[in-house]
Amino acid sequence: MLDAVKVMLAWIALLAAVFTAGCRSPRLPGVCRILLGAAAEKDGKTSTGSAAAVEPSAVQDAADAYARGCELLYGEGVERDSEKALRLLRAAAGHGHLNAQITLGLLFLNGGSDVAKDETQSAKWLELAARQGNVMAQGSLGALYLAKDTPVRDPEAGVVWLKQAGNGGDATAQAALGLMYGKGYVVAQNDSESARWNRMAADQGDADAQTRLGIAFYRGRGVERSYGEALKLFRLAAAQGQASAMSNLGVMTAKGEGLDKDEQAAFEWFRKAAEAGDDDGQSNLGAAYHQGAGVAQDYAEALKWFTRAAEQGHALAQFRLGYMYARGQGAAADAAKAAEWIGKAAAQGNALALKWLREQPASDR
Repeated sequence: MLDAVKVMLAWIALLAAVFTAGCRSPRLPGVCRILLGAAAEKDGKTSTGSAAAVEPSAVQDAADAYARGCELLYGEGVERDSEKALRLLRAAAGHGHLNAQITLGLLFLNGGSDVAKDETQSAKWLELAARQGNVMAQGSLGALYLAKDTPVRDPEAGVVWLKQAGNGGDATAQAALGLMYGKGYVVAQNDSESARWNRMAADQGDADAQTRLGIAFYRGRGVERSYGEALKLFRLAAAQGQASAMSNLGVMTAKGEGLDKDEQAAFEWFRKAAEAGDDDGQSNLGAAYHQGAGVAQDYAEALKWFTRAAEQGHALAQFRLGYMYARGQGAAADAAKAAEWIGKAAAQGNALALKWLREQPASDR
């Protein structure tokens, strides 16, 4: 499972690119351009004059400074001048212009466009925007404070800001909190809190949160066990391409949990998950080929899919792959490869691998 903070940081990196995209090209409806239009409509006016000729000290209108700063930053109709653009954006942000604060926070967070990455500056501007109640800034600030390799790391504050964003309706923050409570990252592990936050994000259509909440219902962790609810959530997530949900649907279909048992349908779910790169799906697809469940038995295909999952670190697939090499299934028997893969599985605590090493004579390994 991905680290919650890595998920959040990847999200805000993408967010920063989208947020500023509108300033780079009139063909891209980025958030920056949308916000400029909204601000102009709200103020009942549009900015006029040459952006290159305006100095921060002469700017009376923070919205105008923000608009012209964006033009200069990305050279929209004027020659690019990032130094002057930053002065204008800082002037606007210093006067409380929310979008200028967000823009500076995201620019300094990721760097680019001749702006050096500066997480201290990023935190400063994001916090000003966050204190104005902006959930985008709150979520970004929370992720920044939770990141491990940053001079502004403050996990306690990070959780506070993520909760502010989550309570404000931000689905990414809600999903991150659901993952954090589920894994016990920074916060105390709490299945009920994990389910609560995942439900909030799932209700907004977040596929990862739908999958995690489905797993909670399947296992009865933090919620009352319900195969029906698990199936519903896995189906919603799978419809969005969430590979782990596809694999989970395959498991439930293969076992007949909450629906009629159907090995062929299960095989199709495993195949979709595996082809999407999900290690569980790959391991399950390998098992289907190995057992001939829902498909003709094919050791070569089983070996292929166990290998793909094992190379991603999937412990059960590592054991299964080692077992096949030990028995010469799908490939010539290879004791060295068998020992290598079973050893990797055992190092991760896989019970089957540990049992094999205890019980199997060295000559048969």
